[in-house]
Amino acid sequence: MRLLVSCIPYDDGKSGISTYVREVVRELAAQGHELTLLVEPGVAETDIRQPTTDIKESKVESRPVVGRRLSNVISAPRWTGRAVFSMLWHLFVLPFWIARHKKEFDGFVICAANRRVCAWYPLPTTATVHDLANFHIPGKYSRLRMFYLAHILPFFAKRAQRLVAVSGATKADMVRFWHCREDDVTVLYNGLVVSDQSLVASVAPTTNHYALTTNHQSPTTNHQSLTTILYISRIEHPGKNHVRLIEAYGKLPRELAEAHPLVIAGADWKDADIVHAAATASPHADLIRFTGFVEDIEALWRAAGFYVFPSLFEGFGLSLVEAMARGVPCACSNNGSLGEIAADVAITFNPESVDEIAQALARLIAEPPEAREARIARGREHARKFSWADHAAGLVKLLEGAA
Repeated sequence: MRLLVSCIPYDDGKSGISTYVREVVRELAAQGHELTLLVEPGVAETDIRQPTTDIKESKVESRPVVGRRLSNVISAPRWTGRAVFSMLWHLFVLPFWIARHKKEFDGFVICAANRRVCAWYPLPTTATVHDLANFHIPGKYSRLRMFYLAHILPFFAKRAQRLVAVSGATKADMVRFWHCREDDVTVLYNGLVVSDQSLVASVAPTTNHYALTTNHQSPTTNHQSLTTILYISRIEHPGKNHVRLIEAYGKLPRELAEAHPLVIAGADWKDADIVHAAATASPHADLIRFTGFVEDIEALWRAAGFYVFPSLFEGFGLSLVEAMARGVPCACSNNGSLGEIAADVAITFNPESVDEIAQALARLIAEPPEAREARIARGREHARKFSWADHAAGLVKLLEGAA
């Protein structure tokens, strides 16, 4: 099929939505579809696809590369660099452009319909919704953005021919808060962002080693051969729940914490300073490391003895599946999609309870070898259920049905 794919927003390539965009684009291309990518100004320099053209061009053509079709990339106007202008342009201007070019495409894929939608849809459209976190986390965004997400976006999103949710929990929220009919929402799980090579290269958690240099470490402190407790997420307060995790980690006995430093990987976002302040105030401050955004995350995974995902709300939880596939024992929140994705593999806890998080960490660390190996085996098998190829094929099937 000839598909127009909205990759807006891309979040500088540093969010779960960024991962979704990259993986869906790559898989759709791998399956032989002709793609035209719609991106934010400046995103053409990222690794989505090259080359770029301007939105004003009247003709869009795919360009072949060895074994694949190279996507044409179309940049939105420069004035849409601010989020509010991007929302308005995507909502009211883009549909006119699509209507003028509809003969050049067979379908339209919106990668983040919980962020950007159109007022109407001249082409058969799939609109993927990742989460409705704004209904679960008060004050997550500004008042204006919260109003847009709660009242304006749902009205127009529901006009798309096919609505997609990345988890059963997100579908349930769409039925509850957006008042969608259950039959109007299709669940297509996200895939697994781990290559076969990286899985082969990973080692068992009991043999991982990590030489720690923390943000809070004293010059005389040196920790060697440690298995870490890893959390990968943008540093966003309160939604990602870093502060409670840090407080829970502070409740662990000192000897346990010294054997398992806490590594928090991710770029600073909203109110990240509150998270850093909590780490500074922790009794185990010298054992907490912030890595910032990491391009090559394999070293962190190899060092991880355990993975923790305490987020207050997630639409899916990509890194939880990655940890399972890599044989890293997990503990995670029991709410939203995380409890759904965890199945019987991860130890779950109430993310609003510091004591429960601390207890889950202690239980995970102290788990007997036989039970841990069984948990790892369940995790690897469970992770096989999540496939980007299946997800992309599901999007195409929905578009074919809507044509």
